[in-house]
Amino acid sequence: MMKVMRWKLFILAITMLAANVWPGKAAACTCAEPVSVQEIKQRSHAVFEGKAVSVKESSLALFGSSSKAVSFQVNEVWKGQVAPTITVITAGASDSCGFAFEEGERYLVYASERDGNLEAGLCGGTMHQSAAGEQLAVLGNGSVPPQAAAQAPGADKGVPWPGMLAVFAAAAAASGYLVYRSRLKVKSKT
Repeated sequence: MMKVMRWKLFILAITMLAANVWPGKAAACTCAEPVSVQEIKQRSHAVFEGKAVSVKESSLALFGSSSKAVSFQVNEVWKGQVAPTITVITAGASDSCGFAFEEGERYLVYASERDGNLEAGLCGGTMHQSAAGEQLAVLGNGSVPPQAAAQAPGADKGVPWPGMLAVFAAAAAASGYLVYRSRLKVKSKT
C-alpha cells in the first residue's frame, strides 16, 4: 500500500513539474505604457476618424493570427494621405492585439503602414469615437479627405487606347488578308 502511495505522489510531482516546464500555447496582447496623443500621432502613418462600413476576414496574417480587413468611410483626417474610403487591417483576435471593430460604428484610428497596408490594433491608440473626446480635443481640427471628382452620368471616362489599338490592328490584319486572297484569285484566273 505504501509503495502505491509513493508512486502516486511521484507521478503527481512529475505531472506538476512537466506542466510548469512545458506550458501550453499562450498568447496575450501586452501594450507598453500609454503615451501622449502627439506621440501616438507622430509614430502613426495615418490618423483619421471614420465609420466602419465593412468588417471582413482577410487573407493576411498578423502576429501569427488571422486578420480582418475593415473598410472605413473617412470623415476627418489629421495625418497621412487618406482617401474618402480606406481599408485598415487588424489582427483577428484581441489576444493578438486586434481591435474589435464593428460595422456602423465610428472610430478614431491611428494606423501604421507595413508592407503597403495600413494596420491598427489595441496598442496603437485606436478607440471608439465616443471615448475619443479628449484625444479629439488635443488633435484639434482635421481636414476633410479629398473627394473623388464627380462625373455626370454618361460622361466620357477616357478612351481605352490599348483596346482601340488592338481592334485597329485586328481590322488591318483582316483587311490585308482579304486583299491578299482577292489578288490570289485574280492571278489564278489569268
